[in-house]
Amino acid sequence: MDSKLIKQIYYHAQTQPYKEALIIDGQSYTYKDIVDSLQTMATTLQSNAGIEKQHIHYVNNASTTIACIETDSVYEQIILWLYSLQQGLTPIMYHRNMHEHYRAELLRLLETIHIPSNVDFGVLTSGTTGMPKPLWRSESSWIDFFDEQNKVFHIDSSTKMFLHGSFSFTGNTNMILALLWAGATIVTSDKMQPKRWLSHIENYQCSHMYLLPTKLRLLIRFGRNTIDTISYIIAGSQTVDEALITSLQTIYPKMEFILYYGASELNYITYCSGHEWLRYPNTVGKPFDSVQVDIIDESIYVTTDYGICNIELPYTVGDKGYWESGYLMFKGRSGDVVNKGGYKVGILSLENTLQNLPSIDEVAVIAVPDDIRGEEVAAFIVPKQGFTVSDIGNHIHKYVPNMEQPKYIQLLEQLPLTDCSKVDKNLLKEWYNNK
Repeated sequence: MDSKLIKQIYYHAQTQPYKEALIIDGQSYTYKDIVDSLQTMATTLQSNAGIEKQHIHYVNNASTTIACIETDSVYEQIILWLYSLQQGLTPIMYHRNMHEHYRAELLRLLETIHIPSNVDFGVLTSGTTGMPKPLWRSESSWIDFFDEQNKVFHIDSSTKMFLHGSFSFTGNTNMILALLWAGATIVTSDKMQPKRWLSHIENYQCSHMYLLPTKLRLLIRFGRNTIDTISYIIAGSQTVDEALITSLQTIYPKMEFILYYGASELNYITYCSGHEWLRYPNTVGKPFDSVQVDIIDESIYVTTDYGICNIELPYTVGDKGYWESGYLMFKGRSGDVVNKGGYKVGILSLENTLQNLPSIDEVAVIAVPDDIRGEEVAAFIVPKQGFTVSDIGNHIHKYVPNMEQPKYIQLLEQLPLTDCSKVDKNLLKEWYNNK
């Protein structure tokens, strides 16, 4: 494959060979190191040895050879993905700790599924509602948008960004490749240890952070000192609240918050600043220059050149919204409700309400079976320090409408996260069923 991304990385290796491309738990890899690794892998392939034999499972589809990559090491994930792309294969990254049943189903699907001829790689959905599903992309559907998104996110060759999580998370895949495209530096960790992340952010004087709000809340919990090197924090906008923005501003006093709305099927759709979000709570901002957004029957429809292959435009993922003063306001996803005997409780709306209570640090809401109403609300809550379950119950009764109050509440020290940094609601349902 004549990959523009691979050419760009080779260009950086020639023009700035000793520029740090990746710093993972203190281990530094330059752009030259990345190219050397890719060339070494091409050599070891001829000798039937090397890490690709341990971590790549090849699936022969009628249209292409799919390289299914599975490893916990972020560096190996990136190198194996780039290597597969360079070899003209179709890479797809497995989520870590993916259920064996889902892995077997996915393999059978990959053997028989029709893959469009213009596909260069696949990505997996997060799997928060079942088996992760493959989506197929051309390289240009991301590469040709990098300059626009990097301009909005203030990313250039001087950027040093901390992010965390698997390369399999579509947001991380896109952001890591966009940083390599710009010749920037990525700082990350293979560990789920927020104190270690804070140390890396401070020690390497990171200028940017890219984390979902679930992980930003962990940094707040463990942060003790202000860090004034951070200029920009980039995060998804749907699960942000005022307390989160205010707390982050205290720890990172020089930062500008950039919130975005996007979808794996589409790419980035809209963005706004933290100040704009505070002015219009629950906004997901205004569209990127090359993206058109329309509201049809309350659903958000997107027209873009940067979606998955063979997508029918305009496209909707089922999200609901409306316009207010030129800003797109997000109302949640169609069907993401608890039906309590005919009374519909919006899960996102209830989570936002609970998140803003003074006794709650983090919260996740799920629908659970109920013999009388059909469904009920269960809330899993991380309390703020010093607050008890009684305090939380009092606040819920005071501020949450009676029909929306959770029937079941469980306190946790930390919400479980998927490999994609989203709350693992499948696991929460298992916990509820096993209670």
